[in-house]
Amino acid sequence: AAGRPAEAVAAFRKTLVECPNRRLASEGLRAAVAKLGMGAGASAAPPISRENLIGSWRLLRIEYGGPNGALDDPFYHADSTGLLTYEASGTMSVQIAGKLRPTLSIAPTRPQNSAPIADDRAKAAAIDSYYAYFGSWDFDPSRSTVTHHISAALIPAEIGMSYEQDIRLEGNLLTFTNRQQAADGLYVRTKIWQRCDDSQRCP
Repeated sequence: AAGRPAEAVAAFRKTLVECPNRRLASEGLRAAVAKLGMGAGASAAPPISRENLIGSWRLLRIEYGGPNGALDDPFYHADSTGLLTYEASGTMSVQIAGKLRPTLSIAPTRPQNSAPIADDRAKAAAIDSYYAYFGSWDFDPSRSTVTHHISAALIPAEIGMSYEQDIRLEGNLLTFTNRQQAADGLYVRTKIWQRCDDSQRCP
């Protein structure tokens, strides 16, 4: 009624997490969704709970696009595979691997501290085709966002950082959406994960 349907959607979803099936909240959510033009299916989707996210998820695909349509992803390789895990204890990890990675032999030792690294190009290619970190996670049901707090990462600069992502859960598919506004327009990266179960190997 105040003309702020986006805030209303968030408020009604938070209410439905705390009080599932509350009639007035459900009706209010449908009305707010209609004003936002999100489509009839959006209001019918049940709110996501933290428990819905716990488990293992395999990466199906990554989509990336800009103001003029689909683009090659500048960070992740095409046809990457991956594994995402959320533990009830609050720990998480994510790993994403490119399809075509260089072949390296397993060294008997690893360089310590600032020792010289042999085969710099091959090792750089191996790092550039793999992405991984672990840490803890939080979920905000009122905003449908999950935040990863990084404790250790393949890229050292990420240690101590936190990444917030908008999420959507439809059946056994979990979608992450990141939006970045640039001078020439909006860029969006979407990761689609599929829940692992007894019949589906991960990744």
